[in-house]
Amino acid sequence: MQRHTYSLDRWEDRSGHRQTWTFGYRGTAGEFGKIEVVYPVRRHGDRHVTEVRGDAVPTMSFDGWAYGRKPSLFCAQFSVGRDGIRLKRNRWAQTRAGRALRMWVAGRDYRYLATTARHRDRALVRDGVEIRSSRQGKGARKKAVFTVLGPADATDLALAAVMCGVNTRNLTRGGAVRAFFNRSLSWLEVFQ
Repeated sequence: MQRHTYSLDRWEDRSGHRQTWTFGYRGTAGEFGKIEVVYPVRRHGDRHVTEVRGDAVPTMSFDGWAYGRKPSLFCAQFSVGRDGIRLKRNRWAQTRAGRALRMWVAGRDYRYLATTARHRDRALVRDGVEIRSSRQGKGARKKAVFTVLGPADATDLALAAVMCGVNTRNLTRGGAVRAFFNRSLSWLEVFQ
């Protein structure tokens, strides 16, 4: 089975007003060329947009309810170019496999799931291909590392990369509980 490892370094641009700050990951991924993940590219009120673009990968954007600087899976919309992508997940499932995010892109069925209870380790899976992603390091040395198993193409890698700029804590039960309490506390601040 083919196995490749790529890493994208974290970057941030804190110039200007704090509402215009952007963050992300960028680097070179072998034959796929340069890849850049940017979040938030745009803000629409309480919604943020993460985008991936690069030399050989399709441009993708993920739009969801803002959770920190990243969009969350709550009320999410996903698009490849101008085509909308169907998303589905079972938020009441008890297992990580049951809580996986399902996507249908270019006629292929994908699952994006947590591989550990921690929010740093995820996997994008389709027939014959698995891309494991993890975020490693701290501060300026933080990076996203992708381990590609199988004959992945540019769409597979772009999907895995854009999800690094999305808050996916809800893919684990513990993360869903923390997200619920954080959302509840931020709603309480509205009434103060």
